[in-house]
Amino acid sequence: MTPILTMRGVNRFFGTFHVTQDIDLDLAPGEALGVIGPNGAGKSTLFNLIAGTLPPSSGTVAFRGRDVTRLPASERCHLGVGRSFQIPHPFTGMTVYENLLAASVFGRSGHDVPEEACRDILEMTGLLKNANRPAGSLTLLERKRLELARALATGPQLLLLDEIAGGLTEAECQELVATISAVRDSGVSIIWIEHVVHALLAIVSRLIVIDFGKIVAQGEPRAVMADPLVREIYMGIPADEDAA
Repeated sequence: MTPILTMRGVNRFFGTFHVTQDIDLDLAPGEALGVIGPNGAGKSTLFNLIAGTLPPSSGTVAFRGRDVTRLPASERCHLGVGRSFQIPHPFTGMTVYENLLAASVFGRSGHDVPEEACRDILEMTGLLKNANRPAGSLTLLERKRLELARALATGPQLLLLDEIAGGLTEAECQELVATISAVRDSGVSIIWIEHVVHALLAIVSRLIVIDFGKIVAQGEPRAVMADPLVREIYMGIPADEDAA
């Protein structure tokens, strides 16, 4: 099966600072992949390289078998790469529904606005009752849902989720996980950066760990989380203490 996303030897420098180092990554169609790592490990830079917000200093990125290494974010979005951001920034003066229409008009290729699809997305994300409310009046959970809904309105085949569960209560987190599970089950490929690990483990079938810009571990999620190196890097538990 041809991967929906392929990265080979991807590096990114900011001056002399080597932020992302020799990233090799394949994502299968319909796969849900989790990404964890300490703050400053290079996770958001990885997303910027996939989405096209940043070009790599070296290496290649392919989406659905097409080399997109030098394509900007707008063109990658039209090809089917959707993204949410850690801090939601909706168009606060527009209604929730208008936010989705804007994402659909400018994020999809072609000129047709799939209004019925926008309604279905509002229903899937639990925002239908708020469709005519100004986005600026939403709660944090509702803004997180709108961030997800706007990404879905672009019609993605690959969805990048950046710490979308952060700041939510446990009950709110469970609601969000149910929504993301429905998105995954619809066939959309997902890469999810998250610090709320139990939420991540409820969705993903594979986990990668990034530290100092490198992939240092990957595999079945619970096995990766039990790895002594990962526990030391991510949770600060020394390997000798873990063994004891």
